[in-house]
Amino acid sequence: MANLKLIVAAAAIPALLGGCAIVASASPDWDAQFGESNRVMQAQQLIDPQAPTRNGQILPATDGRNVRDAMDRHGESYRSPPPSTVTNISIGGG
Repeated sequence: MANLKLIVAAAAIPALLGGCAIVASASPDWDAQFGESNRVMQAQQLIDPQAPTRNGQILPATDGRNVRDAMDRHGESYRSPPPSTVTNISIGGG
């Protein structure tokens, strides 16, 4: 009985390792295309690829002080939010 298990294990090991060799041979093809799908999707989502070079000299419509003040107001709105007003509209009996 022990010999049968040994024979089955000896026959199964090369078959299992053969499966690993098939996967390993396909790996360079997969590695060469790794990330290609992501790059294609990003390129398809970009409306105008030349926009950064064409619009590089355009100045922003605001300055740093206004942006800093807006960020401070935004952060403060989370620390002390304004009171909410609730309006109940009753339709029908009740």
